[in-house]
Amino acid sequence: MKQILPLTILLLLFNTALAPAAGPAEPGKPQASASGFELRVPAPGPDAIADSILQEAIDKVAAAGGGVVLLGAGDFKLSRHADDETVILKSNVTLRGQGYATHVYLDPKTPPHELRYFPVRIGSASVPAHNVVIEHLRYTGNDKAIGGGSIMGFNARLDEKESLLLSCDNITVRHCWVYDAKQAAGCTKPATSMYLAKHVIPAEEARAAAADPEKVRTGYFDADRMATQFKNWQVHHNYIETCGNKAVELAECNGGLIAENHIVNVVDGPQVIFGSRNVQIRDNVVHFTRTGINISEGSHHIRVSGNHVEPMPEVSKKAVLPCLIFRTEPLPLHSRISDVVVTGNVFRNQHTNGKCTVRFVTRPEALSCVYESLLLTGNVFDGDVQLYDFRTSGGSTIQDIILADNVCEGAVLSAPEKAMASSHVVLRGNLLRLPGAMTLNASHWIWTGNTHVSGTLEVAAGARANLIRDNVTASPITDKGTDTVLAGNVVMKKPAAP
Repeated sequence: MKQILPLTILLLLFNTALAPAAGPAEPGKPQASASGFELRVPAPGPDAIADSILQEAIDKVAAAGGGVVLLGAGDFKLSRHADDETVILKSNVTLRGQGYATHVYLDPKTPPHELRYFPVRIGSASVPAHNVVIEHLRYTGNDKAIGGGSIMGFNARLDEKESLLLSCDNITVRHCWVYDAKQAAGCTKPATSMYLAKHVIPAEEARAAAADPEKVRTGYFDADRMATQFKNWQVHHNYIETCGNKAVELAECNGGLIAENHIVNVVDGPQVIFGSRNVQIRDNVVHFTRTGINISEGSHHIRVSGNHVEPMPEVSKKAVLPCLIFRTEPLPLHSRISDVVVTGNVFRNQHTNGKCTVRFVTRPEALSCVYESLLLTGNVFDGDVQLYDFRTSGGSTIQDIILADNVCEGAVLSAPEKAMASSHVVLRGNLLRLPGAMTLNASHWIWTGNTHVSGTLEVAAGARANLIRDNVTASPITDKGTDTVLAGNVVMKKPAAP
């Protein structure tokens, strides 16, 4: 009987016979490998400019239908071009390094420039790229050394009018080290004007339109734009340090994952914005200097889970520095943030006087914002939870909010009905550890089943129609409000002295 070789051995022999022989690596030139889908690019070193070397390799792999551009260990120094990018990643290309040893960076001697700059861009301003992977390499933007405009990391920005109904889909950035860029990774379209399908209204026209009720729009929810949001963006298992803006931003994105990143010394942590939906922000460690996780302008159906978020220890004691912020952009729009689940996180702010963990901010330029259908459950809030808008209370509404089963080390703060509209806000089953009395200023809230370990609740004068029941407090509840329903509340007896 004849012996039959296993199929895997036959395929290996077949591929080896067809593959071109790979000679010794010549610096600065791509080398063919045993697979037609991989192009090896040795590092040219710190004395050479790698712009054309990288772009030629990407172009060759893209022209062949896609594959891997495999970067060697060493330096890939980039220069600033006349336009706003140096290297453009194209569809079906994986840019893979040799881990930390592969260093792609913008030359720190680059002259400053006032415009935003993309040394490594996913697609161009008007031509999208799909099915792109960036992995196992180190990137340095040298934003601090160069100054000027924002120097980005790995971003897709479609900012030409003809590209507003296009998107870059199936993008992954993983197992990278990103240093000193305004943003490590993200996607967006123009954010300086009111969005309409197929064209953009300039900011001046938007302000005029905002004065006409017939022309006021909600912003990001035209059917055409919703159908052309970025899809399936995944940014995970990266180390991100010293970014001057949002560490990761997913804008106009339907389906995204920001997960298991270690984010250190960034101005702002991860953000979803401009109508993004179906995005998970989970299991990240975030140390920031201005804001932590941002749920912004029009975002909905977002899940924030398992993150540890706190300010850097060197920040000013006078700064506010919320760990989780719901906010708008400075655009003249009526917007809405909704259907957000925040669960299993640790939000810690013991570095500042304000000790703020959660905050709502509607910018004064905005027409209004409704924050609704928010569920905050099973978190540790090591600081204050601000269930009101300190900046533009008259432009904000919070409704259908559940704060349940959390450990709250600080105060839960609210605003009077005349200052800010709020309704259907439920605080249920929380462990409240702040000593002394906590004040409820709002109206039409339900405060039920909470345990005040070392304190109690005071219903403020002017608060009305609140339901306060089945709470356990260390001292009696004080009711200065009107139409308050008090039922089933229990004062804990002090434990007997040993």
